[in-house]
Amino acid sequence: MSSVKRDRYIDGKLLLAYPDDYTVLDIETTGLNPQNDYITEISAIKYRNNRRVDEFSSLVKPELSIPYYITRLTGINDAMVADAPSIDEVILSFKDFLADDIIAGYNVAFDLSFIAENLAGYYAKRLANDYVDVMKLAQNELPFLGRYKQTAVAEYFNIAIAGAHRALVDCGICNGCYQKLKELAVADYHLPPQQRELVIVPSFRRLRPLADKNIVLLGSFDGLYLKNLREILTALGASVAYHVTAASDMVIVGTADASVCDSADLQRAVSMKNAGKNIYILKEDVFCQSVLAKGWLRVGG
Repeated sequence: MSSVKRDRYIDGKLLLAYPDDYTVLDIETTGLNPQNDYITEISAIKYRNNRRVDEFSSLVKPELSIPYYITRLTGINDAMVADAPSIDEVILSFKDFLADDIIAGYNVAFDLSFIAENLAGYYAKRLANDYVDVMKLAQNELPFLGRYKQTAVAEYFNIAIAGAHRALVDCGICNGCYQKLKELAVADYHLPPQQRELVIVPSFRRLRPLADKNIVLLGSFDGLYLKNLREILTALGASVAYHVTAASDMVIVGTADASVCDSADLQRAVSMKNAGKNIYILKEDVFCQSVLAKGWLRVGG
């Protein structure tokens, strides 16, 4: 789904957080515009302490025929919704199900815009729930991925996507991604010195996945030994340097010394990125999360 600007009827705040109690939301629609298109299916799964405790799901009869391309995408056709309730019947019971929960969803502004538009249009109610966008979490935790559709993130984590583009199934896929991202976010890579060594998984030493990449190491590294990291990057095929040039593909920033944020090399990398250069700038903990999640490395004892 395309990105949607913040809706005029949404009062809740976007949270960059990983709550344990939340409700995952997904809808299917006849199109992308909440003022001109209609909801055809609305689903949600409620979680308490990260455990599934309840669900809501309903087809919705729209006020127009479902376009053919939407039926091809979702599998929902006019016959399926012929006897379904209209949105004005569904939306209040759905709002009761949500209560004041934090809402989680994938590119959730899209879903919220339709919910808020219908609550306001039929009942003059506003949507006050705070919300978490799992797509934004994926962009933060997996900066190397490049593609951030829900199916792409799910495939990265080996989460089954059979039945995708039906609302209840998408809720489950979304939560699977959320939980995997949460594991990355809370993992502690600031280990005692005797446990800080990173070890290459043998198959990736042969594959050399960083071949032809120019990687720059900047600053002092708190959670990693600099020598160990340099050797690993070289073994994975990268060329390692300590100054940013036009040929640099990635900058890994050590977090032990805050003064690195003012360094000329880091400022140059930021300027290059802002100018459109395809260069990744990662803090050491994010880099660790990335390569450990990819399975290239493991933490040695």
